[in-house]
Amino acid sequence: MGQEGNRIKWESESGLIKLSGAGKDERVFTMSRDFMEEFRKELINTSGESTFRMIMRKVLEKLGKNPGEDAEASWEAFAKYNDEQILPAAPEGIPKEYKEWDGKSRNLILLPDIEMVMWTVQSFQTFKDVMVDIMTEKGANAIINSTGKKAGMVIGPQFAKYFGWSDLQNALDTIAQIAENMNTVAGWAKVSAAAGKDIILLKAQNSYETEAKKSSIPICTITSSLLNGIWNSFADVLGGKAAEAREVKCTAKGDDCCAFAVKLKEKGAPPLDWKALESEWQALE
Repeated sequence: MGQEGNRIKWESESGLIKLSGAGKDERVFTMSRDFMEEFRKELINTSGESTFRMIMRKVLEKLGKNPGEDAEASWEAFAKYNDEQILPAAPEGIPKEYKEWDGKSRNLILLPDIEMVMWTVQSFQTFKDVMVDIMTEKGANAIINSTGKKAGMVIGPQFAKYFGWSDLQNALDTIAQIAENMNTVAGWAKVSAAAGKDIILLKAQNSYETEAKKSSIPICTITSSLLNGIWNSFADVLGGKAAEAREVKCTAKGDDCCAFAVKLKEKGAPPLDWKALESEWQALE
């Protein structure tokens, strides 16, 4: 079980949420419940029950938990592991963007009604690593990209309503402040943003997806897939358009930051040529 004395501290200057106490010093983050539910369902639907159980078993083993019988190698066991690592915990510096949270569960409410769940960064990185080992990087990323876009399409209208956006220009004009606040309070990263006529660039320091990671390719697949969904919903609802997001820089491969470009486009337009758009997003750096 979790131990009394755990503390969860939001560090607004760095974009981190830190778990400490009883010998712990690690990073946690919050993720949309919609994303997590879609992620679990998509993984089972795509890989099948037997592969899903294999993934869960290896995840638990890598986290130092004996999964026991097959029935215990489950999503519920993964959630229980995170309960044991985090709870109970005393919140410190919890941002105003959350409703009151007592640290007795990992469930938080962001903004008016967006359900979030807290996870350790180590546990989720372990999950992604095992998915890649079993399903290959291409297979794992396909599931994450599909899941993130679906979840982002659900979350997007909630954000638009909360911020009172009536059109795309309104969203573009205020995206910098919102991106800086929302990513930080979720513990994803410290973010700055710049917008052009129909393109946005978000630059992230301390991305939770690259924590202690090295790679030859960009690896912030969750963030980029959620941006794809969120901005597609914004573009559709507010302007009858579509959008495409791409991670164009990543600290895991030695870049100075993780950067995500979001480009608005016409509905039904083919995938963008990001090589041709390089100078456009670089102009926003």
